[in-house]
Amino acid sequence: MAKKTRETLEVPTIGNDPMQSYMDAKYATQNSGAWDVVSDVAGGVLSGMASNREAKRLEEEDNKRKLELHEEQFTNNIAKINESAGGLGEQYMSIATEQAKILQDQYMEAVRAGDKETQSKLKIQLQNIATATGGLKESLTIATELKNEGALSNGRTAEEIQIASVCTDPNNAIWQDGTYVWKDPETGDIYTQDDLDKSLGQVDEVTSKAYLDYEHKQNENGMNFVNGAEGAHDFDFNRVKTSIADSFIKEDNIMSIMHDDFRKSGQSNTFVNHVGAFLDKMGDDMYQQLGIDVNGDGEINEGDWDTPEDKKTIIDVLTNKNAVFAAGHPRAGEKAFDFEVSKNIVADYLARQSQEKFYGEFRRDGEILTIEERRAIQPNDKESPESFKKRGGILGIWMNSPNAGVRWNEEYQFFERTQDLKILIDENDQ
Repeated sequence: MAKKTRETLEVPTIGNDPMQSYMDAKYATQNSGAWDVVSDVAGGVLSGMASNREAKRLEEEDNKRKLELHEEQFTNNIAKINESAGGLGEQYMSIATEQAKILQDQYMEAVRAGDKETQSKLKIQLQNIATATGGLKESLTIATELKNEGALSNGRTAEEIQIASVCTDPNNAIWQDGTYVWKDPETGDIYTQDDLDKSLGQVDEVTSKAYLDYEHKQNENGMNFVNGAEGAHDFDFNRVKTSIADSFIKEDNIMSIMHDDFRKSGQSNTFVNHVGAFLDKMGDDMYQQLGIDVNGDGEINEGDWDTPEDKKTIIDVLTNKNAVFAAGHPRAGEKAFDFEVSKNIVADYLARQSQEKFYGEFRRDGEILTIEERRAIQPNDKESPESFKKRGGILGIWMNSPNAGVRWNEEYQFFERTQDLKILIDENDQ
């Protein structure tokens, strides 16, 4: 199996708390009057912080450049395979021919020596060359088809992209332990055919279609509920979220769900492109629920998400299955990605998307009303359903269930107010 490399998370390494160190030094020197010391300490700390940020920026740019090179190399490799009509090419066949010749020479020596047992073993090894060559051709064919059909997931990690690039280049191929392997010219790592197969993560179109069918049924029920159809049920957020989590999100497809156009609403509307804004919109409670200890102090608090760098780290932990804690963190080198945490946030995100489509979009004076604002709209006395809907009201809330102070008059087809609903609400709150 190949030796795996890991991407790391950004964790501050300049002291336990650089800004606190700066403030402590400032107040200490205020009492002594040594302002030059404050300046030196503050300058040193802030300079170190700036240097750390710059080093991190350069590292990210370098990683991005390497990733782009691997993607470009993979594209070029597939183009060459296409040109050879799926054939293995001269390099692979030369390796096979060379190994076959070595075994044939050994076989002739065994024949001359009358060594039947060795002859039998060598025959098997010769057959294995043909088997390995056939398996290699199958793996390269699959890689080519997935690339040509645009079926490779955007959720593949940088490591998987690198492996695919190395393993589709025949110049990296060698024969080892009776089969083809590839040696990474940059790292010296050895990758197997199994590594290649696992690096070709696919867009999960089957689950995507099943989910869209599920969402379509939710939309139909939502339309009926908004229109006040008899028997239509309101949106049950917790039930829908649980159903999505249990029925659709699995460890082998969560990367595709997060990074690919899972809901067929455009690549710009994927989970990974919206997760930052989604978390900010949900606020501190959502960050708290994630339970990701970014600064490694053993507690989950605002200090784990109060900077853009923290939030970038959290997004990486949620969306990168190879993420580990970086040097300086108490859990340095340990796996940071947690499937259950990512599963929960993806299910929450998808449930809220489904909820929005359930009720539909309604604008008033050019502004989109929130679900809470629409649910708070109350029918006026003797108001028709059409008028109520034009104001953004949801008929199902008021027509199919008893509501204090409001009654649906089936005979005259309008709402009746028996008394001011706001008064009743206020009285109940007292």
